[in-house]
Amino acid sequence: MSKPIPNSMANAAGVAYGDLIRRQRRYKKMSQEELGTLVRVGKNAVGAWEAGRSRPDVASVPIICKALDLSMEEFFGLEETAVSAGVKEKLDEKEGAELVRRYSRLNEYNRQVVMREMDMLYNMQGEMGKPVRKVIRLYLNDLAASAGPGETLEASHGEEVFLYAGPDTKAADEIIRVNGDSMEPTYRNGDLVLVRHASSLRPGEIGIFVTGDTGYIKEYRKDGLYSHNPAYAPIFFSEETEVRCIGRVIGTVKPDDWADAESISAWKANQKTSDQKANGRKTSKAKGR
Repeated sequence: MSKPIPNSMANAAGVAYGDLIRRQRRYKKMSQEELGTLVRVGKNAVGAWEAGRSRPDVASVPIICKALDLSMEEFFGLEETAVSAGVKEKLDEKEGAELVRRYSRLNEYNRQVVMREMDMLYNMQGEMGKPVRKVIRLYLNDLAASAGPGETLEASHGEEVFLYAGPDTKAADEIIRVNGDSMEPTYRNGDLVLVRHASSLRPGEIGIFVTGDTGYIKEYRKDGLYSHNPAYAPIFFSEETEVRCIGRVIGTVKPDDWADAESISAWKANQKTSDQKANGRKTSKAKGR
């Protein structure tokens, strides 16, 4: 995969800072005004970030990350690495704050120098061992959310899959396949949607619902469930129609979200080590009794 083209309004992974802030702010159900208050910049500044007219001052980044539950690595699009013995995988909060404090005192020219030097060191480090991106495990439901008569969704049926960690994938509880064209153009037949479990939604949110023997992906409104394809009639709520909400759709699985074999192997090895340590602690406690 080619490297993203450097852009002052985008992070190292090529993701626009504005898009990242807007997506995570909406996920946190936070208004621009609320975020601006926390960061002490005002609503207009947040709007300018999200529109791509400006980017946050580096001194504000730690506050933004804390408010939006983002790590510094996620914000700047840096891969969390485990490349060689003795190399720390992740900056701790104190070290990150100190680096930001020093960087914020530099003028624009010296900041560019620092970034170029960091890129050079990062590439040299990559030669010692390939960076391993953080991986998460989710379950891909065997059954689909249908546009018409379909199958009942059962969360117990699923296939274990591995994705790279990101704001959406980390927030998801399972993956469900879309069956049919009722939600086009928003979601198409065969799309894999990321679902965060929830028993209720706000009007305008898209979710996975079960009514009768069928699972649906629909937009929730106060009077019923609506398709985005006008060819499909809404499902209106009534005393005779029992509707159960499975969860909120927070995004789709993109081609580059799938973890490669090397990353999956590293995740499994790390998980095995963690399990062995946990079992060791349990054995020690049992002996202590």
